[in-house]
Amino acid sequence: MKSRRAGKTLFNSYLVFLILVLSGELTAQTNLSAGNSRWTLSTSFQVTGGGYIYNEYSIFYLLYGGIRYQINNLTLYGYIPLVAQNNPGFTQSGMMIIPTDRENEGGGGMMNGNNMHGQNNPMDQSSMMNMHISLGDFYLYGAYQVLNEINHSIDLFINPNVKFPTAAGSTGIGTGKFDYGLSINVRRSIESFIILAEAGFIKLGDPSGINYNDPFTYGIGLGKFISENGNSILLYFNSYTKILDNYEHPRQVSLGLNLKLNSSTALSLIGSKGLSSYSPDFSISGGFNFNL
Repeated sequence: MKSRRAGKTLFNSYLVFLILVLSGELTAQTNLSAGNSRWTLSTSFQVTGGGYIYNEYSIFYLLYGGIRYQINNLTLYGYIPLVAQNNPGFTQSGMMIIPTDRENEGGGGMMNGNNMHGQNNPMDQSSMMNMHISLGDFYLYGAYQVLNEINHSIDLFINPNVKFPTAAGSTGIGTGKFDYGLSINVRRSIESFIILAEAGFIKLGDPSGINYNDPFTYGIGLGKFISENGNSILLYFNSYTKILDNYEHPRQVSLGLNLKLNSSTALSLIGSKGLSSYSPDFSISGGFNFNL
């Protein structure tokens, strides 16, 4: 029983990093014991690319730094990325990069939102040389564990979050407005498997000239322990309702691998595939969690 709880704690710590990279709405999920207090540092590097709804191909390199604090049933997690990009006109919803409808920009205009990923032109050498580097928006997440699986049949979390518009408006990444979100997350263990489900809502800040639909979000995932020391994998699907009426709603599927390197350090590797023209074609990331 002790080893199972230890493995579950490792998996929960992994979910804090993994699901933040996959979908910012499922965050800071952790199994906390009474009186337990801990700081965790995390860092990750992410590469994301896609044709989106434009004619040209866009690619982003993101270097994330984050810190988490947990005490009893409460967890707080904050992070901020350093972003390198070749095209302006994008924002982040959670960790998914989406276009901001920059009509008549980028030499090609809009693509038909009903086409899967539009026209994904490969990047040429000049676009790689025109990368712009800037600081992104700061995200703060909270998670309060209402139920735990030890005393109930499920783990249940309430997760509020806020995005602070720290990215400069001239960078073309971010909307320059606050975003607010709230989600409910449920988790259930069955032997070596863990089933995850979430539902939430995001209030998106509208930049000048754009009126976003505030999306509902949902996701489902299946995780499995693959070793006694807490190594695990997670398959996760998440989707939003439409953000702009004329374009497909964002959705993607992701696969993550967590490797426990020692008692305080874990390595996470994640690959994602967008399933609509309003989502990235691909996203690849890797990073570390360091328990202090």
